[in-house]
Amino acid sequence: MLRRLGLLLLIILLATLPLSAESEGDAVVPSEETEITPSNTEQEPSFDTNENTWGITGDDVATGLLEGVATSDGFFALSYMPDFSIGKLAFQLDVKIKGSYATDPFGLSLDFSDWKAPDRLENQSLDAYAVIALKHYSRFIRTIQYGERYDSLYIRFGKLLGITLGDGALLNGYFDRGVSVRSSRPGLEVMLDGTLLGIPDAGFQFITNDVFKPTLTAWRLFSRPLNEYPEYKTISNVQIGLSFAQSPKLLDLEDRQLLGRKLIALDLSIPIITWSWFNVDFFTDLLAQSPDNGSSKPAFAYRYGLWGHTKSFFVFNTSVTVPTFGHYYTDYFASDFENRTAQDLQNLILELGTSRLDGMFGLNFVRDGVYLRAKMTSNYTSGSYHDYRFLANARIDKRLFNIVSLDLSYEKLYPTSTGERFFEGLQTLRNVILSASAVVKVKPYSFDLGLSILFDDQAQATYTLDTAVRVSIL
Repeated sequence: MLRRLGLLLLIILLATLPLSAESEGDAVVPSEETEITPSNTEQEPSFDTNENTWGITGDDVATGLLEGVATSDGFFALSYMPDFSIGKLAFQLDVKIKGSYATDPFGLSLDFSDWKAPDRLENQSLDAYAVIALKHYSRFIRTIQYGERYDSLYIRFGKLLGITLGDGALLNGYFDRGVSVRSSRPGLEVMLDGTLLGIPDAGFQFITNDVFKPTLTAWRLFSRPLNEYPEYKTISNVQIGLSFAQSPKLLDLEDRQLLGRKLIALDLSIPIITWSWFNVDFFTDLLAQSPDNGSSKPAFAYRYGLWGHTKSFFVFNTSVTVPTFGHYYTDYFASDFENRTAQDLQNLILELGTSRLDGMFGLNFVRDGVYLRAKMTSNYTSGSYHDYRFLANARIDKRLFNIVSLDLSYEKLYPTSTGERFFEGLQTLRNVILSASAVVKVKPYSFDLGLSILFDDQAQATYTLDTAVRVSIL
């Protein structure tokens, strides 16, 4: 065992030490987002996005990826990331060992502080200590999942991907972008059929992006109160739901404003198609949002449209949203909501007298870790459509061929000044934003790639590229 470990470290050193030399340039030095730096053993580990996070990658079922990182100051880290499933239960783990080394003379010191249980403070309750211990050991879990969405019982622990709450009134195709593509945090999604609790014709969905320090918490309760009257086929499967989503008050450091909202939706759904594998409903929502910063007035709107889904593979919704009072914000909990400024938030206000049309289509290959989403939006005012917008996202959370993980997005804007029509604009690169964060493995290296391309009104491109190199041994 020691001989194999020493050989592994030697390979890591030979591959990484030359890359850290000044003559090699900055292109091969890991960025702040992906570099693993020596940590103080007394520091409490955290999934906070402002603290260091460990990298994640994946591989085929019943196998794993062994990845090593070493720096010229003597720090190294090894991560073994197995990916396996047992029936409906699937695991993606991240087992870590870190330490320090010396080359002259050769020496090796392992740090097992991550494996040791945290110290229990004097007079600390058992419940409080259990939470700390759970947070401490959850770092070894990338995801744990049972079942599939819309099953009678579905549970996922890990980064949230492709989340739609009910008909999409509050969360619509949400991806957690609060942490990098290499990082994970302990989000939780639960779908529960009330029959399992002895409550027929009812259900519950719960979502949080971090069970220990959430910036998003949402839930939905629904029931079919008329299902006891099957003779009234038209209305017997009518569904009534109540949804809620909130984020804590966060300080915008640039504008010195508190950002954070509470959103409520009351929905009524009438089934149009009810098959064993596919459902389509007509819905209408009554929407409310808590007052924004500096205002004592809440905001109200109503929304109606169609939504449907297969088991977990396909989800869609198309709708019209009409504000009726106050400053109503559209897409408040979009995937990038944690990175928005106060000015970004102002741009989301849907003015009174303007209706918003949107459609979302999502494909979820859950077992393969592949999630695809497309979204189209437009505003309608005084008989004319304007402010078109098209977004497409692709996420890969497991290893697929040489791609270990991927976050790819395409966004097409339609400024009023260009006069472009929707489909006409899709054929050009004007006012397009392309961005990608990926981990690509080519033996024995894995590459952290960050690419952003901005096309202006004349389709002239501005590029930003970040790269980092690691050693991966399969």
